[in-house]
Amino acid sequence: MRPQYSSSTIAISAAAVRRGLKLCSVRRTGWWSARVFLDQTATRCGCCPTGVNKMKIGIDIRELEQGRMTGIGRFLRNFIAYASRQRPAHQFLLYGNQHTETGLAGDNVILRIREEGLTQWWDQVLLPTMANDDGVDVFFSPYIKGPIRVRCPLVVTIHDLMDLVFPEYGGGRLSTVLFKMMATRVGRRADLVLADSQYSAVDIARLLGLEKIKIQVLPIGLEERYRPSDNPQDLVEVKKRYGIDGAYIYYLGNFKPHKNVQALIGAYAGLESGLRQRFTLVLGGRQDRWWSEREALARELGVADRVRFIGQVDEEDMPLLYSGAALFAFPSIYEGFGLPPLEAMACGAPVLCSNRASLPEVVGDAGRIVDPEDVVAFTRSLAEILGSQDELDRLAGAGLEQARLFRADAICERQMQLLEKVAERGRR
Repeated sequence: MRPQYSSSTIAISAAAVRRGLKLCSVRRTGWWSARVFLDQTATRCGCCPTGVNKMKIGIDIRELEQGRMTGIGRFLRNFIAYASRQRPAHQFLLYGNQHTETGLAGDNVILRIREEGLTQWWDQVLLPTMANDDGVDVFFSPYIKGPIRVRCPLVVTIHDLMDLVFPEYGGGRLSTVLFKMMATRVGRRADLVLADSQYSAVDIARLLGLEKIKIQVLPIGLEERYRPSDNPQDLVEVKKRYGIDGAYIYYLGNFKPHKNVQALIGAYAGLESGLRQRFTLVLGGRQDRWWSEREALARELGVADRVRFIGQVDEEDMPLLYSGAALFAFPSIYEGFGLPPLEAMACGAPVLCSNRASLPEVVGDAGRIVDPEDVVAFTRSLAEILGSQDELDRLAGAGLEQARLFRADAICERQMQLLEKVAERGRR
């Protein structure tokens, strides 16, 4: 049985980070506790004011691709900018391939670019060889593909275990088995595993058989650009670019079955016609192999004329589309963290989301949560929120307060502290 957590677990963690506290002082529910690692990790907070020696920090930056920005890529960009600025004595050695964005070099930032052909060879032969030759003191991998043969301490982030939870998304049974073998081996080799949420931490320990003592929860930080728009004309223009008329309910993500967009379309179709005429349902996300099925469902339910599939949303337009939404709806069944609802709250949008996986941790009491597989309940919640300006205003205000707990700089600082501590322990 999965342990129960308070709805504000991650918000509490983020608040503790913001105040510079050791998270071991934060009360947890269930069998999981962040104190197992953090009892020993504060290096630059009021609890432990001692400094650290200068060091070389290696980072796999292949997710920072030219012309394409993933969620991991955005995190890397922000973290490297923050860490290199705040730790000028450290050297940051960044390892990328022929597709990597190369505009990151600085006085203490060094790029190592080597062509990647066979990915596994690059991961487990070339990358550790480069890091070992450079004499890095700690290596950070922002995803599960950590270089096992690095001689220094290794820190990896495991955002989720989607390939194990939903093996049907992968390349078959053999692919799933091989992924689990790789993930388990990397997890066991790592000196510290970072998870985005308590929910993910439990999954990592359970599915990979890792000791809980080496898994640390560190939430994803919000970029500063996610804030309410103060320019009405910008909102008018972005709606025009995406063909949106009037008020709208907004979803942003992909269309895989676990995102449960089919339930959102069904819930929208269940609204009384007056509400559907007042609010268009806008679905953002690039076309994938499930897109056409969602379009077909909208036609089948007779709401195709009120559901807008707007495709991939440009990076610079994301805050504006959140800001302009009357309501952000996110019915996903599985999320390692669930960044879109948090981004929406930071931009002032009221949020209605699923009560599954990590989402209650992220949203806390600031959003309305509902069983995503109960379409009738989802329809009822949509109607209640959209039918009450007071409720829309309450959710918007609460969401802004919740989002303030996830400042990117505070979380980048916490990650930097963890890397420093792991490196210092490796030197002993």
